[in-house]
Amino acid sequence: MPRSRTVRCAAGIALLLALVLAPLAPAAKRPPRSFFGVVPQGPLVAAEYDLMGGVVGTLRVPVYWYEVEPRPGEYELGPLDEVVGQAAERGVRVLPFVYGSPRWATGGEARPPRSADDRAAWRRLLRRLVRRYGPRGRFWEGRAQRLPIRRWQIWNEPNFVLFWRPRPEPRAYARLLRLSARAIRAEDAGAAIVAAGVAPVEAGITPWAFLRRLYEVPRVRRAFDIVALHPYAPHLRWVELQIRFVRTAMATAGDAGTPLLLSELGVASAGAFPNPFDKGRRGQAAFLRRAFRLALRNRRRWRLAGLHWYTWRDAAAADPHCVFCQYGGLLDAAGAAKPSWSAFRRIAGPAYPRV
Repeated sequence: MPRSRTVRCAAGIALLLALVLAPLAPAAKRPPRSFFGVVPQGPLVAAEYDLMGGVVGTLRVPVYWYEVEPRPGEYELGPLDEVVGQAAERGVRVLPFVYGSPRWATGGEARPPRSADDRAAWRRLLRRLVRRYGPRGRFWEGRAQRLPIRRWQIWNEPNFVLFWRPRPEPRAYARLLRLSARAIRAEDAGAAIVAAGVAPVEAGITPWAFLRRLYEVPRVRRAFDIVALHPYAPHLRWVELQIRFVRTAMATAGDAGTPLLLSELGVASAGAFPNPFDKGRRGQAAFLRRAFRLALRNRRRWRLAGLHWYTWRDAAAADPHCVFCQYGGLLDAAGAAKPSWSAFRRIAGPAYPRV
């Protein structure tokens, strides 16, 4: 989950405009049903899944290794079973991002598996997840509604020191991607590997610089099928610039054809203190409308694989690492819909798109 959203406004950004991609073909009018998604920041109740049905296409959820395997070899999948099952019953696809090392393995949540034993444990975890929730997964036996998980996102914001310690290392993340892709594809050859979403944070590497260095690792492109970006910004123009910079980095590396997933994007309807991400209730809805319409207009040109709003519901307490997360929801903390949910529903629901 995102914990810091400070956009890096580098001096001389105008000089980079020459690097952006030229317009290609116009976007198709209707994206796939799974295109628009949401990311929760806490547990969901049945009524929330009911509300998502017919509107939300994808539910992107964290799968924390330290929760799923709190002790070596002991897996606790009940909470994840509930999420996957409830979502499938409403026709909502689940995109898991697997993250968060247990202390018994690496010594800390943000420390990725590095030793031979830890890497073996990570492989076993991924293979177990695919065997349960993939297309031949035992979880689906006897269920009327089957929506196997075919996309797996590896880690979260590895360009940010909060999520990758002791410091971001594109080459080390490439090793984790390769390791993960081999494990997942061994169980489901047709699975899509989604690279972790990279975000514009101060305590880390810019998304485009991180990707440039990632692409320098030999054969890394074989380890993922989709690139992901969290283009957080208080203004839509900055969102667009980030997408263009990332697309330019991909094209420069010879990877222009790979889809790009915007796996997190959002602003807040309120704030504990003044900040540019606090748009007010109507302003949050207006930002969502403009962002979603921008994505629809440019879907083919940017080869977008989806857009997920962060977050689904407001949190009861502030996050010390995130200026907007507490009030970034489409619903308030009590579960009442905000104007942003109405905007989401009008664009992503059965009558979409309205560009």
